Amino acid sequence: MTIHTHRPRLASALTAAVMSAAVGATLALGASPASAAVSDGYVSGGGSFNNDWGDEGTVSTSAYSPSNAACLWQKILWAEGLLKESKISGNFSAETRVATKKLQSRWNINTTGKADPRTFNTAGKPGRLKYVSGSTASGRELTLKYQGGSHEFTVKRNDKGRYGFYADGAWRSAAYRSLSCR
Repeated sequence: MTIHTHRPRLASALTAAVMSAAVGATLALGASPASAAVSDGYVSGGGSFNNDWGDEGTVSTSAYSPSNAACLWQKILWAEGLLKESKISGNFSAETRVATKKLQSRWNINTTGKADPRTFNTAGKPGRLKYVSGSTASGRELTLKYQGGSHEFTVKRNDKGRYGFYADGAWRSAAYRSLSCR
């Protein structure tokens, strides 16, 4: 009796399975969410503003400090009554870290002391970030108000989707890699 094996078919099937897995892994890596805002260099968004801040980068004592993104975060801490206005400098200090932890605890999220994507997302939720005027259509300016527990301030999303805030008598872009506030 002669036994015939089908090793060429088996090898071909295994090769196809390995190749499919490799292609799938590559596509999964390429499709994994990246912080479009950080790679763009600004706190940014598009379409509805309700989820604009959910993909922001982490701002902390070791990431994007000093920066205007840190300055925006400090304005949020000020609006929430956790940081004095005189401490808004764009430098994510130890004091900013402590205030961030307090706010995270108040919001019932992980107390990392960093303004991470989840923390920014929570700050940008409806009720805190409110529509004032403008359009959410692409290429239009949108004016919003951040309503904190103690104060409020205006933010704008320009026609390129970049957020800005008013500081020191001028509008400042909420940039990750530059500092022009205070």
